Amino acid sequence: MVSEEYRGARKWSRNKQAVATVIWISFLTAAVATMLFFAVFDPVELLAAFDPELEVGRQAGYAAGFFFFWIIAAGCSAVTAWLVRTAPKRDAHKR
Repeated sequence: MVSEEYRGARKWSRNKQAVATVIWISFLTAAVATMLFFAVFDPVELLAAFDPELEVGRQAGYAAGFFFFWIIAAGCSAVTAWLVRTAPKRDAHKR
């Protein structure tokens, strides 16, 4: 039995919030991009066009495509978050 009472949600630091936002947004973006891309292209046929000797299953192709899109989306989201956080304040030059 836990003797401590629940004191409410813990507040995340600004850095933790930024990382969580980047991961979540890039995950959702990768999911949509994977669905759209593989609705048009078959991963087995796509791989056979580049290397006919390499045999990879359809599920592995979907997984590789998802992680590829996730890495690309995470990079874009991270750069966006960095640019927003490092932008000068709008009222910094007003006195």
